[in-house]
Parts: sequence; C-alpha cells; structure tokens
Amino acid sequence: MNRQDFLTAVRKDGSAFRADNIVVTTDAGQLQGKGMIKVEDGRFRIRLTLSDSSPPAQPPNGIRMHSEFWLLEGTIEDDIGFRVRGLPSNSSLNYTFGRPQTSSLEFSANRMELAPIGFDALTRQEIQQLQQKVGGAAAPPNAVTSDPPLPHNVRVSFDAVLLGYKLIEHNGGTETKTKNDFLGDSSSSSRDTFYGIMPDWEYGLVERGGDLHLHLISRPEYRSTGEDHDWRVFHAFLNALAFTHAQHAWPFSVQYRREGKLTTDRIQLNKDVADSPHAPFSEALAFNNLTKALTWNFGDALEKAHNFFSLDSKVAREVENLLFIFREATTSGIPKRIALLSLCSLIESLVRVVYDEEIAPQRSVEEVEFQTAKTEVCGELSKGASAYQRLATILTGAEPVNARMRFNAAVEHLGLKPQGSWQALFDLWRSSRNPISHRMSKGDQSEDSVKEELIAESRIAGAINCMILRLMGYSGYVRQSVYEDKYTQI
Repeated sequence: MNRQDFLTAVRKDGSAFRADNIVVTTDAGQLQGKGMIKVEDGRFRIRLTLSDSSPPAQPPNGIRMHSEFWLLEGTIEDDIGFRVRGLPSNSSLNYTFGRPQTSSLEFSANRMELAPIGFDALTRQEIQQLQQKVGGAAAPPNAVTSDPPLPHNVRVSFDAVLLGYKLIEHNGGTETKTKNDFLGDSSSSSRDTFYGIMPDWEYGLVERGGDLHLHLISRPEYRSTGEDHDWRVFHAFLNALAFTHAQHAWPFSVQYRREGKLTTDRIQLNKDVADSPHAPFSEALAFNNLTKALTWNFGDALEKAHNFFSLDSKVAREVENLLFIFREATTSGIPKRIALLSLCSLIESLVRVVYDEEIAPQRSVEEVEFQTAKTEVCGELSKGASAYQRLATILTGAEPVNARMRFNAAVEHLGLKPQGSWQALFDLWRSSRNPISHRMSKGDQSEDSVKEELIAESRIAGAINCMILRLMGYSGYVRQSVYEDKYTQI
C-alpha cells in the first residue's frame, strides 16, 4: 500500500489496516506488539496486542499533557511507517487455556505522522551527492559537500489538503486536454485556482474534487530561523484563510519540506469542521469585482490577514482565539439564541482587547488622575453617615471608563465610520447581551422575535469582522450583514 492509497482509505469510516512491529515508548520503558488500526468516528482506533516479552501494561493515572503522551511507532501493511502519540483508553488481559496470557491496549488519536522513505528522506544536496557517488562523477569545484546550508538560506514548502473547502475568489484555472482516436482532440477549462505572491512567500490554492489543495513555497528572500518559525508562518496562513472564509482551515494532510527533505508528513482526521455563514467576504464581491467598477482585492485581504497573524503580539493571539470561538458558536446546528449571546460576549472581549492593548497605554495619565480623584472622594464619603459609606463602597469598584466609552474609543481608534451606525450597533449589543431582554423566561418564539435575533446576530458578527479587518490594516469592501445581504466600505 502506498501513501496515496492510504490517504484515500482513511477518509472512509470503518477502514481497517494491519499494523506490525509496534513499539510503544512509555515512562517505564518500551512495549512491543502488533495489532489493527481502524478509522472510527473521525479518529484512529489502535488495538495493540503486546508480545510475550513485553511486561504487563500499566496505563498512567491522573492528568497528562500532550507532551507526556506515549509514543507509538510501527508499520502499516508492511509499507508505511507511522508515529502516533496517545494514552491508552482501555487495557485488558486475555487468557486461553493452553496458551500464554496476553495483554492488549487500545489507543485513540486523530493525528498520525507518516515516515518518509526513499528520496523524500534526503535533502536536495544529499540527493546530488548520492547521484555523483553512484555515477562516479566528481563534485563541481564550488559544491558544498560537508556543512549544510545556513538556516536562513533554507528553501521551505508546505503542501496541504483541506477537505470540503471552497474558495470565494479565483484568478486562475486548469485547462484539461484529451485525445480520442475517434473524437479527436478536445479541451476543457475551469476556474479553480487562486494564487499570489507575498513578501518571502508564494502560494497557490487549487480546488480538486471538492477539496482545496494548498501550496505555500518560500522565496529566496525568506529567512528561516528554524522549523518552529516555518510552522508559525504556515499556521498564520491557515488562520488568514479561515478568517476570510469563516471556516476552520484544518488540513487533512500536510507535507512540510526543508531543502526538499520531507520533514513532516501528517494526517489529521477532523470531524465536523466549523463553517460559519458570517464570512467578511463573499462570492458576490468577487463577481461584482469582475462586472462592476469595484476595487475589492481578495489577495490583498489574505495577505494583510496573514501578516497580522504572523505577528508575535498579544492582540493577534487573542483575535485568533476569538475567531475560533466565533466560528464554533455560529456554525450550523448551534441554536441561534446561543450564537447571539456568544457573539455579544465576543465583541465585548474584542473591544476590551483593542482598548487595553492599543488605547489605554496612551491614556495612562488620565487613568491615574481618575484613580486619584476616586480615592479622595471615597475617603471623604467613608467618613460620613452610613448612606455615604454605601456610596463610597459603590464608587470603589468604578473603572476609569465604562462600556460605551470603551466602545467609542475603539471605534475611533480603528477609524470606523459613520459614527451613527456604530452607536446604533452599540445599542443593539446592549439590548441583546442580556437574556432577559429577549423575554427568554416567557419563551417568546414569535416570527418577529426570531427575525430580530437573526438580524442582531448578523450585524454583530459583521461588526466583529469589520473591527478585526481594521486591526489588520484593511480598507475596502466588506460584508456588513449576511442575513440582510448588506455591504459597506471601511
């Protein structure tokens, strides 16, 4: 069985494979055995029967982090080496009269690493040296034969497949030519590609059979500081793709190469990937960009998102986590009322991130003055009668800014206009964030109530997208409300 056959097979629930020469590295030593790997409910289920020489298995107790998981290594169907990290979900002892007692373990994981073989395990330089050795040719005078290239000169590439991913924009395609002895030559073409160049990188996104094939290749200008750096760049691109399409960009398979050597060959089974309707852009924008005098550029938006997520900043990391919850909370199957309440919390969190990280440091003097005045007033009030003391207790917890002040400051800082529409958005958020304002206790499920909730969800989701786009430095067209099919410029 080759790699492609294996990739095709693991996409089908119920597929099973023989696994031999399994070695499990535990805290107490190594266990050996053989067993079966089965795909069930979006996970790899591994049942391992230990060999006679292995000691009885002792599953660990307590909470274990991923770095403390056991390592399983073995061979699938005699051809494919694999690595999996996990902890046993079940163990058992089996005894049959006349035979030695056997011990078995069961593991479950959604990620598997495949071992590179052949030329995939070599760099371009190593392949060249091997060819020269086999051919008996002398190395060129300027050839490097000992020290590897410096890290910043390494050529890096990522090739991944995202299942069920559809692009909102295309700027290229595929032309297919066929030749038949009777019908002659024919050709067909389809717009199925978006490609572009960013500083240090070039990328290609190609649709194939309902899946998206992602190719990210470094340019000569790229300066790699190591594998961790390369992966941060790749994950930033995935985050950018996920944001622009409002769908988790979780690769089913990804191959990572440095100087041609296959460093990582990973398969990850992802079940029920969240796909939100509240994307900041749409195919309608792409279509109108071709038929009308628009200046919307998907490549520009994708690049700005990638640059933002590449930043090693607290704002970028918090926005990344916020968008993950955004997509999870608004995917299909989530009750709309829960989606609305989640979005209300997320926009409040986003406003606080913007204010605390980008605005508050510039207003430290004002906050000090407020705290000084508050201390003086509370000190005087606490000397009075009980009513004044109660008032002092209330003022003790007062912040320098309230929710509306913080919201207005964030909107002004991001340059969002017009002010009137954003004030209306704040009022909508304030009325939607409290479950009682929806008369939940009375179970109001009238058509008007449902419509109001859908509109509120759509507008608040659009506001979150607009604020994040401005954080990224984006200016241009954006979808303001999905359910109302409204667009605006920011």
